[in-house]
Amino acid sequence: MIELLEYSLKKIDLSQFSRGSKNKGTEFITSSIENFAQAQGFECEKEVFLGLRRKTDGYKGLIDVIIKNLNEKQYAIEIDSSNKKWSLEKLLDAYKKGYVPIWVRWYAKINVQIPAVINLIDLTDKQR
Repeated sequence: MIELLEYSLKKIDLSQFSRGSKNKGTEFITSSIENFAQAQGFECEKEVFLGLRRKTDGYKGLIDVIIKNLNEKQYAIEIDSSNKKWSLEKLLDAYKKGYVPIWVRWYAKINVQIPAVINLIDLTDKQR
């Protein structure tokens, strides 16, 4: 499923989303993931709270997208235009809870170490 999602996302055009429209770019990717999930017959849910709160301020860690497929696998997906360590923390927590973690990165080049259990879909070259 991950390879198919990656193939689908690498076909989208992110060139219209620059510094001033990064939120719109993330929304576009989210919508593309929802469309992909629906086309595959998977369930899809946005902004899902799995129970993790940030230690510093108690902020709820919402996962951007959860996909449930026919095999009962559940995928936790974070979509980021920058190197957010908080996203990695949320994905690691999701992994511990049995989800397959996927980090979709676009815009800024990746300059953080990504744990081996997190699947990366790198779209950082798609907006240029």
